[in-house]
Amino acid sequence: MPAVFSPSAGPRAVTDADFPQDGPPEAQLAVMLNWAVQAPSVLNTQPWRFRVSGPEVEVFVDRARVVRSVDPEAREAVVSCGAALFTLRLAAHHYGFATIETAPAASDDPDLVARLRLAGPSRATEAEEALFRAIRHRHTNRDPYADFAVPGALLDAFRAAAEDEGVHLHVVQGEAERGALADLVAEAIRAQGEDEATVAELRAWLRPTGDARADGVPDDVQGGWDRLSYLRTEARFLAAEARRLAHAAPALLVISTATDRRADWVRAGAALQRVLLLGAAEGLAASYFNQPTEVAALRPEVAAIAGHGHPQVVFRLGTPVEATGTPRRRVADVLRPGDPVV
Repeated sequence: MPAVFSPSAGPRAVTDADFPQDGPPEAQLAVMLNWAVQAPSVLNTQPWRFRVSGPEVEVFVDRARVVRSVDPEAREAVVSCGAALFTLRLAAHHYGFATIETAPAASDDPDLVARLRLAGPSRATEAEEALFRAIRHRHTNRDPYADFAVPGALLDAFRAAAEDEGVHLHVVQGEAERGALADLVAEAIRAQGEDEATVAELRAWLRPTGDARADGVPDDVQGGWDRLSYLRTEARFLAAEARRLAHAAPALLVISTATDRRADWVRAGAALQRVLLLGAAEGLAASYFNQPTEVAALRPEVAAIAGHGHPQVVFRLGTPVEATGTPRRRVADVLRPGDPVV
């Protein structure tokens, strides 16, 4: 029976002291999952579920947490699951295990994203250890960033990290290219703002001050736009602010894939988290401009700017102000129904 370990203060409070070195693999994986669920997700929906059996974890997309109006195929939700899967892999390596990841077969549960199995002792590399240490420092920050350029060598490292995960990362450069992508962000926000169902669903994930739910985007991390502001502000004003932030970003990035299948989405999520952790290790934070990838008519225009395949994630990186990160649900809350809990 898998043991579920969740620190009383939530997954962000997990430490190495919580890891049962001599415990069964289920108990060890339970601790690792507290690191995995600190991965980024669209609107902090945390759209993942896990099933632990012996030394294996199955990762599922949680359809109840898919923002269907902007993500009807659950593409962004699967990208989020890919980020969690990468973080789980990183935690396993940190605790001394090799891992084997397998994609689901056609006969598997349609919501199954991937399996990860612990595969004997192994030692994490120095690079992996640096990424692991950055997990608790990676936060989304929606505020304006300091006017400090991201070094070219670090941008090269981001590109190499994405390539290692099997995807392409494009650094948007030049006034014309930045302006074109920023315009698409604004256009997409205006388009989504004209759809009442989309607006209602997006607002449902905004969390007012004092809300106890461990998901969604709280007021105090929304970059000056709290829930009341979103409810009262026309989309054109939000679009103008987003365009300004995108255009002024120290680094504006697009992750894209050669094809557009579920396996590509998983890889995009892994690459995103790897790049974010590399950035966090250097004191950088990120926020997202995925709206033009969510509007079907605009996605090809993003692809033209990125110069590659199918855009999956648009985001910025820069030096942030202080940020504490969004809340996380306990691991006990993300195991699939019917799984035994000790």
